[in-house]
Amino acid sequence: MECFKVSLAAAFSLVAISAFAGPITTVPWNGHKGAATFTFDDGLHSQTSNLTFLDNMPDVSVTFFVCTGTMDFATNSEPHLNYAKKGHEIGNHTVNHKDLTKEGNPASEISNATSKLRSMGLEATSLATPYCAQNANVKNAINQEHFISRGCGGSGLTGWDNEPDWMQIDSHYWQGSSNVATFKGSLDQAAGGKWHVQLNHGVSGNWDIISAADIKTLIEYAVQKELWVASFSTVGAYLRAHFTIDKATATNTSTGFTVKWTSPHAHMPKSVPLRVKIQGAQGKTVSQKGKEVKPNSDGTYTIEFMALELEVSGEPIEVKPFKGAIEIPGTLEAENYDTYAYNDADGKSDETGYRSDDAGIVKAGNGYALGYTTADDYFEYTLDVKAAGKYKVVINGATGNSTASSVTVSVGDKKVQAEIPSMGNWETYSEVEAGELELVAGKQTLRLTINTNYINVDWIKFESESAPQSSGSVEGESSSSTTAIARPLAFEKGAAVLHCQVFDMNGHQIKSMNVMAGSVSDAWNSVKAGLMNGVYMMRVGEVGHSDMRMVKVKK
Repeated sequence: MECFKVSLAAAFSLVAISAFAGPITTVPWNGHKGAATFTFDDGLHSQTSNLTFLDNMPDVSVTFFVCTGTMDFATNSEPHLNYAKKGHEIGNHTVNHKDLTKEGNPASEISNATSKLRSMGLEATSLATPYCAQNANVKNAINQEHFISRGCGGSGLTGWDNEPDWMQIDSHYWQGSSNVATFKGSLDQAAGGKWHVQLNHGVSGNWDIISAADIKTLIEYAVQKELWVASFSTVGAYLRAHFTIDKATATNTSTGFTVKWTSPHAHMPKSVPLRVKIQGAQGKTVSQKGKEVKPNSDGTYTIEFMALELEVSGEPIEVKPFKGAIEIPGTLEAENYDTYAYNDADGKSDETGYRSDDAGIVKAGNGYALGYTTADDYFEYTLDVKAAGKYKVVINGATGNSTASSVTVSVGDKKVQAEIPSMGNWETYSEVEAGELELVAGKQTLRLTINTNYINVDWIKFESESAPQSSGSVEGESSSSTTAIARPLAFEKGAAVLHCQVFDMNGHQIKSMNVMAGSVSDAWNSVKAGLMNGVYMMRVGEVGHSDMRMVKVKK
């Protein structure tokens, strides 16, 4: 997503740029922790007879893949059609349930079944191949009639970020030897941001039997895990639409912008409601085909993807400092970026409610920080530099990545970069010195650029190099041997037993010991023995006290 300050400033100040990219971001899985789809193959009456509990679950829909020329649906379709009337999906399972890679004509088996279902008033947008048998020829035949097809053979999990093979979405196959615990485990994984598809056949009868009690238990468990439990085409269309609309470009108008896109497939469902975030829409009117779309309570919008366009109009939104220009020297809180002055690729956040243009704000201690970042995201801030000069730049950040991750701070053509060490989680923050920036006096714009996925940034501090050094620097060492990036600790007023942990710059702990010391420098002098020359991070604090600080040290 390419936004904002360049794109938004251009869009709303009506400068020469006529288009910009990515103002719409789809909310993953319709606002749920993940998604779950329960499919039932072959069109069996044991399914319709034993799934009546679904009548008491109005927010749940399932999918029946039926054969139009064989098995129960072919002789009596009424039970399945009654489920369709209640909002459940009827999908294509071909005419005669043949292995299309070995026998029969894939095109006719698929298209004839589609036509038969259409004659019953059903527009089947999805298919599941018999025996999960597929090859290039079969996929081509499916693609002529359906936007998505289900296969099987794996864990049945599909992610949000990487576009799958739409003609072979994996499913988790329930067989006679399967058990509820295993499938609950898959649903647990889905709650981590994935889509789980379960393949079933007979319900308390027929073959590959799952009992009515077990399938009810699994569906209820999916709901309990806060998964979006919806039909195969519903979730599949939502996922496929996301890959299209999140890349859609916007074109400026005199009072806002329009966004247009094309359907990714000729056989998408006629209606695909999509929950989205629209950057630049706050305070404006969002409409589709002349009909206003009201925001949801959380500031998102539920739009109709198949309208293929959207308009945002109203008075221009001003890009300005969120809480006034940030005085330098001083501390810049990362969550206080200028209004709409950011590029946020994934649109995720903790939904803290801290600000309406939330670009990934997370809770950090008693305050907030930037999180859910991906490479090339950026955030801009208006600085008010009180005196020209050189400033030391210190960044407080955290990452749970396996290795150190980096960010860049730039003002005009001057920039510094910092490596945030990995502490194995996103709650342990480290203060790291990024270097020195020479700034002119007056107002100017700072850009914080994320260079590596998944970094949290709490604050950026600017300390005047011409001002007296704070007592937080390590005592008794030259800058060539030790650099401290920590605030003064209480134990620096007298000797105490300190617990010290030393990490390399990839976040791997290489030493841990207790020492008696009166300052951070004294502690480092005792701890560094036996270490190779280089730069390290040391976590230090009094034994028996919870106040631990991270310092950057050098031997």
